[in-house]
Amino acid sequence: MAKIIKPLTEIQIKNAKTKEKTYTLGDGGGMYLEINSNGGKWWRYRYELNGKTKKVSLGVYPATTLADARKKRDAARSILANEDRDPFLKIVTPINPQVVQKTFKEWAEWYIEEISNELSDSHVTRTLKTFRKDVYPFIGNMPINDIKTKDIINIMHIMKNRNATESARKTFSAISRVFAKAISNFPDDIERNPTVDISLRDVIGKKQTKNYPIITDPKELGILLKNIQDYTGDVSTRLALTMLAHVFTRPSNVRLAEWSEVDLVAKQWVIPAQKMKTNKELIVPLSKQIIELLEVAKQYSYDSELIFPSNRSRRSPMSDNAMVGALRRMGYSRDEIVAHSFRGIFSTIAHEKAIYVHDIIETQLAHTVGSQVSQAYNRAVYLKERTEMMQWWSDYLVEVQKRVQ
Repeated sequence: MAKIIKPLTEIQIKNAKTKEKTYTLGDGGGMYLEINSNGGKWWRYRYELNGKTKKVSLGVYPATTLADARKKRDAARSILANEDRDPFLKIVTPINPQVVQKTFKEWAEWYIEEISNELSDSHVTRTLKTFRKDVYPFIGNMPINDIKTKDIINIMHIMKNRNATESARKTFSAISRVFAKAISNFPDDIERNPTVDISLRDVIGKKQTKNYPIITDPKELGILLKNIQDYTGDVSTRLALTMLAHVFTRPSNVRLAEWSEVDLVAKQWVIPAQKMKTNKELIVPLSKQIIELLEVAKQYSYDSELIFPSNRSRRSPMSDNAMVGALRRMGYSRDEIVAHSFRGIFSTIAHEKAIYVHDIIETQLAHTVGSQVSQAYNRAVYLKERTEMMQWWSDYLVEVQKRVQ
């Protein structure tokens, strides 16, 4: 008797957590969701033709929804049942022998799947987001060989006009990589890369160096920390901001932090590679102040896997704007402080104090330090010194805050 597979639901898919090894969730009819160890979720379809079993990708979730994947599966099953041909081979019409081209969206999803094991989850998610928002509405449904240079320039101008020039640079780069990777792997299918004729600087202007605002004056920094301590909004947001000031990771690392990543006995928070911009695991030594903070956070996260869950759902992380919004409600403008500023605050003060050498500071900031060999294999480089430095930094923050109380 054939095994009955219960169809998936959107809630199951959203709640599917990353595990140490890749695993699958079946939807029936040969389709299943593959959850990679790096957090990526890919629709797969397995079918038989002429006695051979084949497997193809139906897209990446959430760009390809459950409903979209099922439509692709059902269409393929119909072709297999009624036309006795491979539903995923290119079609050549007898009247006009031109290959039916895949759209840019189809190639983009293929590209994202190809890079999913090479880059961090945040990079993959950001690429998907910019494609859905700024690219697919204009060229997503166009056959890839029909896309002209002017189409790409049009997207850049639209983004420039809403003052999103830095996002435009990343979007342009992502579009270019889709074409480049497709041409490299399927030279017979892709005629050319239309981005090669574009001087991005001429289209959107020269790249501006972006420096985040920082507060390094001891008195002003103490006032900032006191304002965070006295914040009367959501408790998790207050705790997250405090932790961010002490550990100075990227804000997304704090927002997405999970209890499984923290060892309170070893006093370490190990951020997985897939959550890091560098795609390399980072050990964050935890000061006694942060250990105490986490004990408090445990009371407010309840049974959530997240240290700082959203106040709307314990299964979801706090939003991108939660910490920034709190700073604004405290009276700080975006020209004075942003969530990312705490990295610059630590770096500037730590270098000025010169207690710890440059390489130790940069290693804790997850910046490139040392040879490629040491970067690749020594996850605990300078760990003893970094542990001492993290306690020194927390003590320094406590001291400057006490001076304004």
